[in-house]
Amino acid sequence: MKINLRHGVLIFALCMTAGVAANASEVPADYAYGLPLITQGSDPFYQVKLPGDVYQQTAWPDMRDLRVFNSQGVTVPFALYSSETSESKKNSWPLRVFPMDNQPRESSEGKQVTLKSTGGIEVTLPVEGEKPLGRSLLLEIPQQGEGFYPRLSGLKLTWERLPQNWQARVTILYSQDLKDWEELVGDAPLMDLTSGDNRLLLDTIDLNADRGVRVRYLMLVFKDGGQPENLNLSAIAGIEASENPVQHFITLTPSVKAVSESEAEYSWPTPQPLIRLKITPAQVNAVLPLEIDYRSSAQDDWQPLGNQVVYSLGEHASEPLILQGQFIQAIRLKGVNQQWSGAPPLVSAEREVRKLVFNAQGSAPYMLVWGNKAAAAQAISLDKLIPAESNPWLIMPEAGKEGIQTLGGRDRLSATTEAEKSELWQKWLLWALLIIGAGGLVVLALRVWREVQRQPK
Repeated sequence: MKINLRHGVLIFALCMTAGVAANASEVPADYAYGLPLITQGSDPFYQVKLPGDVYQQTAWPDMRDLRVFNSQGVTVPFALYSSETSESKKNSWPLRVFPMDNQPRESSEGKQVTLKSTGGIEVTLPVEGEKPLGRSLLLEIPQQGEGFYPRLSGLKLTWERLPQNWQARVTILYSQDLKDWEELVGDAPLMDLTSGDNRLLLDTIDLNADRGVRVRYLMLVFKDGGQPENLNLSAIAGIEASENPVQHFITLTPSVKAVSESEAEYSWPTPQPLIRLKITPAQVNAVLPLEIDYRSSAQDDWQPLGNQVVYSLGEHASEPLILQGQFIQAIRLKGVNQQWSGAPPLVSAEREVRKLVFNAQGSAPYMLVWGNKAAAAQAISLDKLIPAESNPWLIMPEAGKEGIQTLGGRDRLSATTEAEKSELWQKWLLWALLIIGAGGLVVLALRVWREVQRQPK
């Protein structure tokens, strides 16, 4: 019995060793998908812009399962890098605030309202519709230099917290001389809601300019009756637009599952390092307070991501949620004291665009492959692949692409590594030994019971 057991253990070990040897070298069929690359000329390096399918078909979020094979079936050195990076900087400028008293009057040019501050500043604005203007605040932007004003991309309002929930909408006008006024933002929402221990706060206004706006004066006008009487604005700051280069992102659209009239789940095929999450109501002219949860993989529990008020008001929409590359495979949205009418909110996510550079060793054609859970990271850094002093990527040719091919298929996305295989064999061997041992104990117990039964009574 002992000899047979030793032989079995030896057989298990030999099988494990054979498995490792069989998988020591990779071939394209070890990967789920492939993309033939077309190279013109004899340059040492070529760059590849990754197709959109690669981002959601790689087995690993960090794309460690990317490879480039030459025509001899040998992998060649390559590097992954971001197409463009930048550090965003935003300055905050405290604005001088002048509360204005409304005095409606008629003129030859139609209905107008005269706004006066306690300091003697007077502004005349036209009135559209029958409703008078609500509370108005004149905002003076500080100078950065002689006649030079910061380029503002938004406003941030600070107020004393009130015991009740409230919502309001405001219009933003701008002027250089306090005489001629034009609308900059219309119907922008403000909100301060409490639900249990959670607070939903919308205290910023996007000025809806591509790179910000340089003006001397802004007028913030509340819609009549849209704000609580006891709202006390303690400060208003201007947010200066950042003019730094912008990263390039690829948009990933999730699948949607409606859970209830006020809850929906959104998921991607694999975990994604998301940079931004865009959520907008499916209906126009809608404002939705939301609780947002996420999970990093399909097996993980839901974790809170935060609360956000999203809106879609004409040409204006809420800003995306910044995630800083957090791994997310699914999110869950819950309406706060609110149901969405007919359709859940629209969701899209963005992750950083990556480019690949490979060294054209061997002969063409080359093939980019991906989708292998058992693959280890093989990419090297760009400065190690290409000497920094030569900077050849400035004029580096781009490899052409043909159609995506299915190689090993989707089963490769769940392939096990050699370490996992070894661990699995060890578990099987341990269970086999436990079963054999338990069987032996049962046989021994039966023999003892029979011997006891044979004894004369």
